[in-house]
Amino acid sequence: MLNVKKMLVVFSGLSLLLLGGFGCKPPAQPVPAATLEYWIVSEDLPALQTLVAGYKADRPYLTINIQQFRENEIYDRLLEALAEDRGPDIVSVGVKSIGQYQSKLQPMPDSVKDTLVRVTKGQLSDTVEVINNNHALLTLDQLGKQYVQTVAADAVRDGKIYGLPLSLDVMAIYYNKDLLDRAGIPEPPKNWQDFQADVKILSKFDKATGRIIQAGAALGTGSNIPGSSDILAILFAQSNLPFTNSTQALFNITPRNTQGGAETPGGQVMNFYTDFANPARDTYSWNEQMTNALDSFVNGQLAFFFGYNFQRQIIKDRAPGLNFDIIPMLQLSDDHPINTANYSLQSVLAKSKHGNEAWALIDYLSHSAANKEYLKITGRPTALRMYIADQKKIPELAPFASQLLTAENWYRGKDYIGANKAIQDMFHEWLQPVSDDKILQYHKDVLDRAAGKVNQTY
Repeated sequence: MLNVKKMLVVFSGLSLLLLGGFGCKPPAQPVPAATLEYWIVSEDLPALQTLVAGYKADRPYLTINIQQFRENEIYDRLLEALAEDRGPDIVSVGVKSIGQYQSKLQPMPDSVKDTLVRVTKGQLSDTVEVINNNHALLTLDQLGKQYVQTVAADAVRDGKIYGLPLSLDVMAIYYNKDLLDRAGIPEPPKNWQDFQADVKILSKFDKATGRIIQAGAALGTGSNIPGSSDILAILFAQSNLPFTNSTQALFNITPRNTQGGAETPGGQVMNFYTDFANPARDTYSWNEQMTNALDSFVNGQLAFFFGYNFQRQIIKDRAPGLNFDIIPMLQLSDDHPINTANYSLQSVLAKSKHGNEAWALIDYLSHSAANKEYLKITGRPTALRMYIADQKKIPELAPFASQLLTAENWYRGKDYIGANKAIQDMFHEWLQPVSDDKILQYHKDVLDRAAGKVNQTY
């Protein structure tokens, strides 16, 4: 229930002039001024500035400063600012880093006080209407019902909500239409078998040196493939194998029914992924010496790129003439689709002196009509269930929107950077040459070693 109280204040220009002549001061500002500092990473800055300007129109007492940082610098900048007691009020936190930030954040309250100040101009006087709202925020039950399922699992810690998303991204497959046409491939692949066959046709090599001159797909390695650990998590989940849980890595666990003398199911998934970077395999199309996969796709040297929605605009800006399209993530089973979630939560710092105003702004941006406008301006996939059906009808959004309900975040520890590096190192070790008689034990050791490093980040 919204509790609203109104107060009318009439300022007469003539009265103020007369009072000023007798040394009287005009009435004080009806609402105390407040400044919110808002730090973002991957959010669309111009879109946020537009929405914030509209928000401030009814709240002239608010100053809202938005700063954008690179993902690899924001945490260190935050620690530095907090040490000097000058940190932001609101910070955009990558969903895989919520555990790292949690001790520095405040949970969302049950409600906020939101004051609107509306001024009506008159011939001799201005009327100022002050509207005080007591606005209830989301409950845990509402969060689970209104947002896609991964949000409740990611945003809730110890029974409290620590942030809300503006959008939610999932992985899809970008493909270069011209490269497929030249190779005589009329349609993009519909399954992993088709994909493997297409990659073999699309990969081109220098006959003299064996160097890859056109890559069919960017798979198999770690450091030069954005989202490589996300791809692996998808492959494990599609194979009905656990990758991680909320407390530990599980990708090294061998099922009890696995026969000795054969590669474990987890090892088979690793082989599938790394075979694209193994010169001894017929799907070889990538290696650790290649440039970054996104750069290769932009340059027209890569046929298939596994990426997120936010990278679509990057590609268009950097290569406006590139003829590309997007398909949803390939699946092992159409009856059990799997994808990974990549997004940020807008959270309030525990040290914020304006927590009430900060949460009110987050609620406005993420859970009101303003959020629909944000999604429209940015072309990003929604985190709210109510907008999914409409986004499926938009061609550019359909490949992403169609997968939102089955997206899952695989990491909920305290050091995603460390966990991601452990998995990238695992890819590198897996690709090292080892004799056949030692390969199975070597692979087991690689998985155990990587899982151990990931476990240290929880």
